[in-house]
Amino acid sequence: MGIAVTKYSDISNNELLAKFCSNDVICPNDPFWNQLLAFNIQIPNDADEQLIFDTCSDALLQKFLQNNQQTGNLGSLVQVFITRATELLAAPNSDNVMLAWQCYNALYVIRAVTKYLVEMVPEYELCIHLDVQARTMNSPAPQDVSPPSSPIQEVSVTDNQVSSKPMSGESRVEMLVDALIGLIIDVPITDNTYYLHLECINTLLVLMSVYMFAGVHGQTRLVETSLIFRTLFQGRYGMHAPLLVKTLLSNLSSMMPAPPQFGAQGPGSMLINIASSLWSMLTFNATTRQTIYTNPPLHRHELLERLKKEHPVANQSCLLLLALANHCISEDNLYRTALLHCDDTSENSSTTPHRDTNGSVTQVTPPRIDLAALHKALCATAGCEHSTLLLYLMLHSCKAYKSHVSNVANVEHLIVPILQVLYNAPDSNSHHIYMSLIVLLILTEDDVLIKNVHLIMLKNIPWYTERSISEISLGGLMVLVVVRALQYNMARVRDKYLHTNCLAAIANMSCEFRNLHPYVAQRLISLFETLTKRRSRLFIEIEGTDDLNGIQLPHQAEEKAEEIMEHIEVLDEVLRMLLEIINSCLTHQLVNNLNLVYALLHKRQLFQQHAHHHIAQNIEMVIGYFSTRLQRVQEGAGGDLGVTEVLQCIKKGAEQWSSDRLKKFPDLKFRYVEEERPEEFFTPYVWALISACGNIYWASECGARAAGDLLA
Repeated sequence: MGIAVTKYSDISNNELLAKFCSNDVICPNDPFWNQLLAFNIQIPNDADEQLIFDTCSDALLQKFLQNNQQTGNLGSLVQVFITRATELLAAPNSDNVMLAWQCYNALYVIRAVTKYLVEMVPEYELCIHLDVQARTMNSPAPQDVSPPSSPIQEVSVTDNQVSSKPMSGESRVEMLVDALIGLIIDVPITDNTYYLHLECINTLLVLMSVYMFAGVHGQTRLVETSLIFRTLFQGRYGMHAPLLVKTLLSNLSSMMPAPPQFGAQGPGSMLINIASSLWSMLTFNATTRQTIYTNPPLHRHELLERLKKEHPVANQSCLLLLALANHCISEDNLYRTALLHCDDTSENSSTTPHRDTNGSVTQVTPPRIDLAALHKALCATAGCEHSTLLLYLMLHSCKAYKSHVSNVANVEHLIVPILQVLYNAPDSNSHHIYMSLIVLLILTEDDVLIKNVHLIMLKNIPWYTERSISEISLGGLMVLVVVRALQYNMARVRDKYLHTNCLAAIANMSCEFRNLHPYVAQRLISLFETLTKRRSRLFIEIEGTDDLNGIQLPHQAEEKAEEIMEHIEVLDEVLRMLLEIINSCLTHQLVNNLNLVYALLHKRQLFQQHAHHHIAQNIEMVIGYFSTRLQRVQEGAGGDLGVTEVLQCIKKGAEQWSSDRLKKFPDLKFRYVEEERPEEFFTPYVWALISACGNIYWASECGARAAGDLLA
């Protein structure tokens, strides 16, 4: 690095980096740092570039690992960063480009080194590397490089030695976290500070990733034993939670496009002429930048890459929010409390009771944010897995946001991307499908919403390729896609939770089905027919295993019979729920669903097989009523009726139909309930998302192991 480096391959031969990693002790006030940090680097944009970077820096980092506990050079660099950060925070103009650039460069090196340490050593060793304090003979006393609220360790100049024991009560982990949070909260995001903000967020994520790598180092993933997590969740920094959460939500909501990077003149290159990069940043017109708002991606698969490239601060802010909100879920997590109690900017601030560690109740003012802007951002990114998870969290637990969604116009902007994920289930992982279904289920709990979705008409859905549909209601599309997801699950995945959530979402909507598209009605009845036939085939198969039992391979035959019976039980449950859904629609909305009545009449013999279900008696009554009317009309016409004539006959019959004839059943209403100890699912899931969807790339073998262990 420094002015001598022009590409990644030069890293291994750079004299300044070699000195930093050597056994030379470099004090925080040494002019060396001004030379080292005068570089301009292109951040690795993907795992391949990260692998190149890691390969080129590996030999130096190995030397650093051997020497730093004797030199304390990492701690000195942290103090240099805190000095620059303090100057930036104290400057009259926090948009000072040179201070922001120096802070960014110092932090980039800290993150690169810390990331290597997280991968290579347990957390306690990482903390030792940060806390080692250099003491050198005849060195001038270092300047105070800490913020006023963060007293630094004192440095003795009487000996040639290195101390790892701080002389004040604050560790460098705490000092670093304090500086990072201070910059995120107090420095506005501009073109000049954009990448500094990105590095602050990424460095916090790297520090928190000790959770992700704990298993690799033979440690337990207990945040209670982690200094880094105690600092974030139990220390005084937790009191910054409302402001930090508000800032991260604002970052996500604003979707500020990224300015050109320093060194953006070529992939993997490092630019010598810093002035030209500064000038390009200052003169680049923000209105000309491409964003996911001004130029939405044509295909869902482009969305994540566009989000990471064009809106990295928004992307990483979402991931940091998820990391902060999904650790210590069962404890008093101030970040989670702030996130889930946030208010709209149009509402008056309120206070939320919070019990501190001493048992006394304090008042926490929830952050006030622009919910309309947040909703717009979540709609634009809903197809991304981490956005889906944040959307779930807000809908499930944030009353203000759920109320906003209930009253917002154009709810299709939120629902259609979720449906697209479900439609492409074979290309999506099971967790994303599961969370998307839960989001839909929570949305269908809203009585106002399930009425409105049948009034919103959509035209020419480009991603729905199974059949050309020129126009369909949003509600009809929801039923169509969820039915398809249910069929996919029943045929391949056979996950009980998935099909339960599919059925619950359709059931919640059933009392408000209106003017279902003919194809939707057909698919609903076709699903019932397909599962009925499958159940019959399984019973035939059971008889075959009974014949085998006792003749040959009795043990295997018995196991197969048990598996088949379990599948039949699942089918029985699904068929019963489908009958309840059809019954609910006929009870509440028969006059508004002529196409469903038509589909029932077309498959009238199918339902005779299910006459033993008491709910099926209502359906049989409807079929009998309309069949009799059709038969009379057909006899009067002297021949078969066409589709239009049949629908006309159904319409007239529906006008004279009285739902009082049907037996009354309780309305179908399902609510999603989070299981106990949700952190056992969500915390590893969040770190899997950070690994997969973030701008931090763990390209090493340890990184691959850590990512693979998360969802094992």
